[in-house]
Order: sequence, then structure tokens, then C-alpha cells
Amino acid sequence: MTADQIRAHLSQRADHPHCSQLLGFRLLDFSIEERWLEAQFHPTQQLANLRDSVQGGIVTAMLDEVMSLAVLVAERFTCGVPTLEMKTSFYNPLPVEPCRARGQAMRIGGRVAFMEGTIWTPSGDIAAKASSTCQVRRVKPAAR
Repeated sequence: MTADQIRAHLSQRADHPHCSQLLGFRLLDFSIEERWLEAQFHPTQQLANLRDSVQGGIVTAMLDEVMSLAVLVAERFTCGVPTLEMKTSFYNPLPVEPCRARGQAMRIGGRVAFMEGTIWTPSGDIAAKASSTCQVRRVKPAAR
């Protein structure tokens, strides 16, 4: 896929009935060469905890989304990237407001990739950071 095809594909992601839509995903930018992706999320009150901030599992899902997409973008969507392991560290509550997150593919091997992610509060404080390992499932060419 070209950069324009990737941008078009990801720009429509929030319109499909899956996790991206629930999280309020909106693509901001990405770099194929530098292997990163930034997105804005628009959490709703349904995703809040009892303290009226975004529930930690939802924050983790947002980070998982941008980290996985960073690998998919770097590989031009030629593979699948199921998460094998993920660690999230929380620093500040994430208000139920639009926020920004960035995923970075740190290393992509033949079978495994390593990623890092950060999500910021609307005021610019770090809400959480994560590191993750995913399996890289290469798409096999069709048999002739």
C-alpha cells in the first residue's frame, strides 16, 4: 500500500463497527519510514470509571491500537499483528475528552515486533505509557 492508500484506509477506520469506533479513533499522522502513528481518541462517558476519568483498560486499548497500527503502517498492511504481551504504566488520570496517542514500532523482526506507546491528557501531561510485543503474521502469497 502507498502512503495515500494507508491514509485513506485509516481515515475510514472510525466509521467501521469495531474497537476503533468505540474508542473514537481518528488518524492524525504517521510515518512509514520512521514507523510511528499518531491518533486522536474521543472517549465517551460510557468509557469512564467511577472517578470520571477514562477507565485504565480503555486507556490500554487505545495504546494497543496505536502501537499495533504503527507496525501495520511500517509493514504497509502486509501482515497481522496480534498482541502477545503488553505492559501499561499510568501517570495521570485521562479525562473523558479528546486526547492524543502515539505508537512507535521500535523493532520489527521476522516473527515478532516490539512497540512503545504514549497517551497524553488534553492539557499535554502524560496519562500513560506502554510497551508491547506482537506476533508478526506475514500474509502468504496466493497459490497459483
